[in-house]
Amino acid sequence: MALTDTECRKAQPKDKQYRLSDINGLSLRIDPNGKKYWSLRYTEHGQRKSKSLGLYPELTLKRAREIVIEYTSKRKQKMEVEKVQPTFREVGNDWFSNQKETWSSKHISNVRASLDELFITLGDLPINQIQAPEILQVIKKIEARGSIEIAKRTLSRCGMVMKYAIAHGYRYDNPAGDLVYALKSKRVKNLATLSASEMPEFLRKVRTYPSDAQTHHAIMLIMLTGVRVSELLQARWEEFDLEGRKWDIPEERMKNRLPHRVPLTDMMIAELQALRLTHNQELLFPHRLNNKEPMRSESILAVIKRSGYAGRMTTHGFRSLFSTVLNESNLFNPDAIERQLAHVPQNRIRSAYNRAQYWEERVKIMEWYGEQVKRWMK
Repeated sequence: MALTDTECRKAQPKDKQYRLSDINGLSLRIDPNGKKYWSLRYTEHGQRKSKSLGLYPELTLKRAREIVIEYTSKRKQKMEVEKVQPTFREVGNDWFSNQKETWSSKHISNVRASLDELFITLGDLPINQIQAPEILQVIKKIEARGSIEIAKRTLSRCGMVMKYAIAHGYRYDNPAGDLVYALKSKRVKNLATLSASEMPEFLRKVRTYPSDAQTHHAIMLIMLTGVRVSELLQARWEEFDLEGRKWDIPEERMKNRLPHRVPLTDMMIAELQALRLTHNQELLFPHRLNNKEPMRSESILAVIKRSGYAGRMTTHGFRSLFSTVLNESNLFNPDAIERQLAHVPQNRIRSAYNRAQYWEERVKIMEWYGEQVKRWMK
């Protein structure tokens, strides 16, 4: 039965709190201290909920009823929208298709694997109804297999799908946002590298190790150029302009899917010319059993290990050394060094990327670093 303003005004406090019910879930709560509060009671997703509206008589009976009608109307509209939201699988596939153009083939494969694992449990659920415990259950199963890093990457990709959903108005929060704190931590083990002071002895042992000329040239070039080992071993002669003193690496071979240019120094050119005398294949470093395939990085690592540096130096260690020596010199712009390492900010705009940015300074960087290598070889 509907209340009247007279009933509301004359309602007296009692020893215990009590309520007077109105229409549409509206009620007036009277506390023992005599204060009176309006509240709305309703059911959402099978749960009873209550919303405080304000204090009587500041909020009149008439206005309280109007607020109830407005709130109920908005809630119904929201529920109607929620009923037609897409599934996690649909949003995930849409996000994947929208992003993959800028990814390497390896990264595409890894993200696809993460999504497929998430789809097993979450795929057919409406994107707006998925909650944190459901996501955590999936991630914990991956973690239980001992795949801690894969679990974290899968969680991160789940979060990206949720952010994509938020951007499109499918939901209002990211339930994956803070779940990383519920996962186990893994001690980070940095890839082994040597210091500059250790390089003369290292190079003396490596250069005297009885290995084929191709592997020795690969070691020298990976050290001089600072590129990733895969970028060097998969290189083709057509990418090099010895007269123009530059090496252009196409975007499909770069980790960030952006083309990269390396300045060539006299020392690099000498290594390339000597390497060219060893074979006449399209690849710089063809595999000895199949010249259509590049040699394996394990060949370089084997020479390093057999020279007495197992666990102390890796192929990636040359790249770390390159970065450390240049940054500690304090002679060059850190941004130029980062660009020479092909490190690009995550928020970069692809169309604005210039593979020759800081080119003049990068030429000086490579020439200076080459001089350091010469000193190590004396």
